Amino acid sequence: MVKFLINRPIAVFMTTLAFLLLGVVASNRIATSLMPDIAIPEITVQVSYPNNTARELETNVIRALRNQLLQVSNLKDISSETRDGFATLKLQFEYGTNTNLAFVETNEKVDASLNSLPRNLDRPKVIKASVTDIPIVNLAVTLKEEVTSENFLELSDFTETVLKKRVEQLPDIALADISGITKPEIVVIPDGQKLQNLKISSNELINVIKQNNFEFGNLLVQNGIYQYNFKFNNPLKTKKDVENIDIKIEEKLFKLKDLAQVKLQPVKDRGLVYVNGKRSIVLAIIKQADARVYELKEALEKVTESFKTDYPNLEFTTNQDQTKLLKLSIDNLKSSLWIGSFLAIIIMFFFLKDLKSPLIIAISIPVSLVISILFMYLFGLSINIISLSGLILGVGMMIDNAIIVIDNITQKLEEGNDLLNACVKGTNEIITPLISSVLTTCSVFLPLLFLSGITGALFYDQALAVGIGLFSSLLVSVFLIPVIYRQLKNKEFSIEKKLQLSVKTQNVEEWYEKGYYFFFKNKGIVYGIAILFTGLALLFFNVMPYSQLPKINQNEAILTIDWNESITVQENQKRIQAILKDKLAIETTFSQVGEQQFLLQQENAKSFSEGVVYIKVKTVEDLKQLKESIRQSMQSNFTSATYTFEDPKNIFQYLFGSQKNGLIAQISSKSSLEVPAENKLPIIKSYLQEFTTDEIPLKQTVFIEILHEQVLLYNVSYDDLLNELKSTFNQNFIDNLKTSQKFIPIMLNYDNKEFETMISDLFVRNKNKELIAVRNLIKTFPSEQYKTITSNRSGEYLAFNVISNGPTNEDIYKIQNKIRANQDFNVRFSGSYFDIKALGNELLVVVLVALLLLYLIMAAQFESLWQPLIILLEIPIDIGGALLLLWLFGGTINVMAAIGIVVMSGVIINDSILKLHTINLLRKEGKIISEAIKLGGKLRLKPILMTSFTTILALLPFLFIGGLGAKLQKPLALTVIGGMLIGTFISLYFIPLMYTLLSKKEVSNNE
Repeated sequence: MVKFLINRPIAVFMTTLAFLLLGVVASNRIATSLMPDIAIPEITVQVSYPNNTARELETNVIRALRNQLLQVSNLKDISSETRDGFATLKLQFEYGTNTNLAFVETNEKVDASLNSLPRNLDRPKVIKASVTDIPIVNLAVTLKEEVTSENFLELSDFTETVLKKRVEQLPDIALADISGITKPEIVVIPDGQKLQNLKISSNELINVIKQNNFEFGNLLVQNGIYQYNFKFNNPLKTKKDVENIDIKIEEKLFKLKDLAQVKLQPVKDRGLVYVNGKRSIVLAIIKQADARVYELKEALEKVTESFKTDYPNLEFTTNQDQTKLLKLSIDNLKSSLWIGSFLAIIIMFFFLKDLKSPLIIAISIPVSLVISILFMYLFGLSINIISLSGLILGVGMMIDNAIIVIDNITQKLEEGNDLLNACVKGTNEIITPLISSVLTTCSVFLPLLFLSGITGALFYDQALAVGIGLFSSLLVSVFLIPVIYRQLKNKEFSIEKKLQLSVKTQNVEEWYEKGYYFFFKNKGIVYGIAILFTGLALLFFNVMPYSQLPKINQNEAILTIDWNESITVQENQKRIQAILKDKLAIETTFSQVGEQQFLLQQENAKSFSEGVVYIKVKTVEDLKQLKESIRQSMQSNFTSATYTFEDPKNIFQYLFGSQKNGLIAQISSKSSLEVPAENKLPIIKSYLQEFTTDEIPLKQTVFIEILHEQVLLYNVSYDDLLNELKSTFNQNFIDNLKTSQKFIPIMLNYDNKEFETMISDLFVRNKNKELIAVRNLIKTFPSEQYKTITSNRSGEYLAFNVISNGPTNEDIYKIQNKIRANQDFNVRFSGSYFDIKALGNELLVVVLVALLLLYLIMAAQFESLWQPLIILLEIPIDIGGALLLLWLFGGTINVMAAIGIVVMSGVIINDSILKLHTINLLRKEGKIISEAIKLGGKLRLKPILMTSFTTILALLPFLFIGGLGAKLQKPLALTVIGGMLIGTFISLYFIPLMYTLLSKKEVSNNE
């Protein structure tokens, strides 16, 4: 086959050009995204029920809804968090569940539960989670002039009706999720003195507004053979119409504006968005699943620039750009490719004393990469962080395979073969080991597909990308490189004569021979090194810290605050601005205070006293100083507040960054469906004092009790009393004003005053038209209640994060004994400890299966049961070297480090397979074992050294250059370099020693 292709170079080149053309077209069409479009097996149900306490909402709504949702198919777990006026239920499904069907079924269950829920409850909102629901960037809109309630109302309307629509018209944007807007309302404020003089109550104002705000719809009237549509015209369309409503009192006509003040104002703010200290509106940009991120970002920037030109009074800013991570990954791949290719060319020039061989590598690598992208497009993959990590491995193998093929052909030429036979023999000889190396590398990934959950889904994308990269590299190495080699070798370049190549590599071979004889005499050194690094691998896996991504020193942070006081959102923002005031290092602040209006908000809702602030400063050092300054300010001024600093969430943390702590103790009541009463907290705390420092947050609530005897005694209507109280607390909704574009609520409110003053000044008319002081009809008293009520499928519980001081199993046993000794309480446990334990058991099975597959493939290739053991023994030794270097540089075992270990293992195993293959060929030619091992080592010396030098030098810059991209790539570089350094030594000296040892046993067994 190879000979046939070599003799038809034009056909090979034309076929390659065809693939390249298709690859270029595919590269312009392939989707680019941060992550694969994974269906996250989670559905969120959000319930909004304003003016109800957490306890009322949990008892009357959430408990019934949760019991209904427990019937949804394939449900793994359900949890709920209930606060005043708002609750979130999260449904987690077994991975592999069709989330579209689960979404439909969840909606059906929600609809089925509506009959048992309060009539005035809005239908709960059901949200299906997906990777594409994660915003890729936030676009903030701010007024340049001073913000007032009037102009911000206009901005809110303009942003929602114009800017949002224009952004959503971009083809790659699915949704511009909005928050921070305010809505208008019409407020009727009665003149209490006039109403008293006229001896009427506010109820009469309510009735007259309702009577004038009618809507009968269309009436169909028949007149003979004709039919006509009649429609009553609603007289109330504007604020002015409300003011001019006529009221008849004791035969006199009044206008509503004569008895009350009518205002058009913003509704009471439940949440705010501030950017750089100015009130703003934010659009969270959600992309289409198949969007090309770069094109989307470019289109969004163009629209933003046009906004700046069209609306000069507005300011537009972006923050928390998720596309940076993808750009960094692609830039890393490009730099790895260019640096690796350049170094491969230099190193081949040094070893092979030839300009043509490096030129072949310069041609073959881009060809392999373009063909890989073509196949990725055909298989429906996207360019994302996961598939790119697979391509990084593919690039390493592309360089490795090209070096091996070129070196093998060169050796055949040096043995005296003519050019055609050298190309044919050199390629045919290494086809089997190349296929074997591809299969062995793929066999590492194949079992990972059986991991459950999102982890397994991500590995599917990576395994496919790795397989495609390796397959493309194999095609180019076997079919294209020999053809190019033959064509170039026949050409003479004048530059070669000028350079007068006289590089000597005999010294390298002499050093190898000296080392070979030395280590064969002192075998204990080699075995000792092998045992030492195997032990280090086991040690570091147990003692090194684990993390999802490498720790990156960023100039950004997220500050989460809970003031733990009953304050308004305005006071909340005022305090945030106070602690950030005069901090010169701050470039950008983006604060979200209280409840947010995002449609796809997956995070738990925040109360009025909570806020999340994104802070960006100039340098890492500035961020450290800012954190310390904020800590001092909080400790001195706001002692009751709790706060945390976190890194800005990237895509990995959205997927894997569960809020679960390591171990959570869930304390529930044995005798009640409700959580243990607030007065039981000190008892529970005493049981857990050595295991946790958590405080269950409580809030101060003022209860209003209606004195029924007094109400009856004073002959007061309950409805009149409740309406007066609602008006006092700005909660008395009358009706909606139906304008041409939207509905505006009409409220009957009184002027805001202090609580005690409002109650003391409040009167209600009884059925005899007499004024009765409301303070005589009600009683108020304060009480502490839980701020949040958490529940799962087992019911309500109090959650305590357990700080484990010893073995976790022992802590669980101790807590169980203490809690269960009390007859009132029960305890269950949850947390990431159990998830990690389950994943660890799965990984153990996966690793064993991967090693077994490696063994089976290599046994089939070598036709030997003992030779694959040599290569399997090498893997833990190389991993020990990888983890040692990672530990020395203070790294953690994370996703990037794991990819590095796989890359390193693939390259080193490839070299060792080829070395054993060469030794076996020499033995078949009749050479004795010792001579075959020595000569095989010599023949494979240059490819092993070239591969190692190329890989190490290509990754070396990542250890010393700065920037987020380099930090992200650093663990991968460390593990590959560490593994390659020890792996090169193992390939050169340990492999021959083990081969000698095991082959002697084979010979003695045969005898």
